This record gives sequence, C-alpha cells and structure tokens, in this order.
Amino acid sequence: MALIGKPVPVEVDASGRPSRFFWRRWHRVTGILDEWREAGAWWDGEGERRVVRVLVEGGGVFELERLAGSSRWVLYKVYD
Repeated sequence: MALIGKPVPVEVDASGRPSRFFWRRWHRVTGILDEWREAGAWWDGEGERRVVRVLVEGGGVFELERLAGSSRWVLYKVYD
C-alpha cells in the first residue's frame, strides 16, 4: 500500500460515485468495494471526508476521498 494524498480529476456517475479518475493515466472504475465517511481533525477545522475504495479495470484498488461540500477529489491510497 502507498499513501499518495494528491488531488486528481475524477468523473462521477449520476449517483455521485467515481466512474473514472486520472492518475498517471485514466482508470475506469469497475466496482465500489467500500464507502464510508470519516470525521476530520475538528480541532484543526477539518470537515468530514467521504472515502470510496474502488476497483479499476485491470484489477487495481484505490482509495479516493472528497471533503464534504467540495467537488475536489484526492487519491489517498493505492493498494499493490
């Protein structure tokens, strides 16, 4: 597993779930493996984050996160 923590362009479907994202190349999401919300460090003013673990075409597993109220996504983790 590698922590990345970089903003990435993400396209979402009608329900707001990631359908593809760009990291080194475009990755097409073939499945949502898990989805949850995490509370940020409230003492630092961080808001809630939505985290989505996705399976992509070719078998890679990634975690994408988005701050509540934002359209910006971050590639948080890559699983080997």
